[in-house]
Amino acid sequence: MSDSPDRKRRGLWLVLPFSLVLLIAPAYSAYWFWAKNLLDEGIDDWIATERAAGRTVEFSSKSLGGFPFRFALQVDDPVYADPRAGQSWEGQKLQLVMQPWNWQHVIARTPGANTLRMGGQAYRLELGRKSAGSLSWNDEGIRRASVSIDTLTARQPDQALGRAEGFEFHLRPPPGEAESLQLQTQWDLVELARPVPDAEFLGTRFGPSILRAEASKAVPALELARDMADLPATILDIGGDITLAQFILEWGPADLGARGRLDRNGRGDLEGQIDIRLERHEALKAALRESGRLEADTEQAIDMVAAASENGEFLSLSIRRDGLYFLGNRILAADIDQAL
Repeated sequence: MSDSPDRKRRGLWLVLPFSLVLLIAPAYSAYWFWAKNLLDEGIDDWIATERAAGRTVEFSSKSLGGFPFRFALQVDDPVYADPRAGQSWEGQKLQLVMQPWNWQHVIARTPGANTLRMGGQAYRLELGRKSAGSLSWNDEGIRRASVSIDTLTARQPDQALGRAEGFEFHLRPPPGEAESLQLQTQWDLVELARPVPDAEFLGTRFGPSILRAEASKAVPALELARDMADLPATILDIGGDITLAQFILEWGPADLGARGRLDRNGRGDLEGQIDIRLERHEALKAALRESGRLEADTEQAIDMVAAASENGEFLSLSIRRDGLYFLGNRILAADIDQAL
């Protein structure tokens, strides 16, 4: 009795997937090992180029594996240093991971102890095993840079600096705006080993906090700014603007929220707006009172912000080059341009 056409078709659909696997698997394996050799050569070329430029690249061992679904580079006891700049980094392990089908996204991990040296100072950072950084890019430039830290402890040789938990940092251009950058950073906990000078009454513990901001023309400003401290002023000077979309800071008794915008008008004068709100204002006044810092004008300012913060609202202040204004009256004299 011959097989029916339906039975033959069912048999074909059972055999076809296995046949495709048998065809694709050798081709994919050949691609993976070809790409691995290409990456190995590229890594060795980069090391040689850095060393020829006078920089230090050392390690006890390195290996590239991860077949079949990733490329995974592991470097033991890595050292990278630029003697002329007086900067260096040493770690226990460096792990770089890339997917074979995406050569424009790398995930990096350096778990355990890391030592940074810069500005004549040494810093020892102990990173949790889930901490990682990632970088994505395309032909136009960087698409996203991120850092995620589950736990971090920091110290110098002679003193502890502090610790952090649940820290995240993300930087990327908005869709369709290659010259702008969006920044978001947040953390569950930051605890300093010593209080901030002149703010001892606030304590050393920063609770859950978040910062979200966006700056137009930030990418060309990065190329023009002498250092990162000059970046905000450079953005404004070349016609960009800075938007603070959300800022929440829990610092001891202080629970502050803010949003705002800053730019230069057609005459080149600084202008903008900052909206602020304050929770737990009585706790903040109590801490100031206990430290002997609660003066009459300070208490009045706190009460004014607290009153405006009821029902989720904000107190709106205007920013000008010579200070902060409320309803047309200057309430804080300061050289904002100089501060930037």
